[in-house]
Amino acid sequence: MTPWSSYMLGWTTFLLYSHETSGNQKDSCAFPFIYKGSSYFSCIKTNSLSPWCATRAIYDGQWKYCMADDYPRCIFPFVYRGRSHNSCIMEGSFLGRLWCSVTSSFDEKQQWKYCETNGISSLVPGFPCHFPFNYKNKNYFNCTDKGTKQNLTWCATSYNYDRDHTWVYC
Repeated sequence: MTPWSSYMLGWTTFLLYSHETSGNQKDSCAFPFIYKGSSYFSCIKTNSLSPWCATRAIYDGQWKYCMADDYPRCIFPFVYRGRSHNSCIMEGSFLGRLWCSVTSSFDEKQQWKYCETNGISSLVPGFPCHFPFNYKNKNYFNCTDKGTKQNLTWCATSYNYDRDHTWVYC
């Protein structure tokens, strides 16, 4: 076997193995997932140049590269220790970093993520917004600053903000 054919055989094997173990790209990320004994609540770059996630709760070789809409998103307000929070908090953070719940009640589901620290958004890439959304009987097709004191734009994460009261900063 020539060096070139060995090289091609190696790459072909790698590509076939990668395809077989990468799972269906249409599968959803499973958060949290366990990989090599650690729990992950967001996409990771472990052993990869690009972020990826497991598509099963316990990593079994099925994974996918993360797209913008695969990242978990902060849900506001959320309940932590019986209190409602409308933004990222440091309370209970072992490392003193801002975090948020990715469900409406951390107390019930214990699903969370660290918040981005760019000063504008508590989101990882991608819009979790539901457009259009209804706020005070008006449909919004873009983020708005209506109802905020800080003039920061926000959007609802469901169609009916007035009923669900779930939102994120844009």
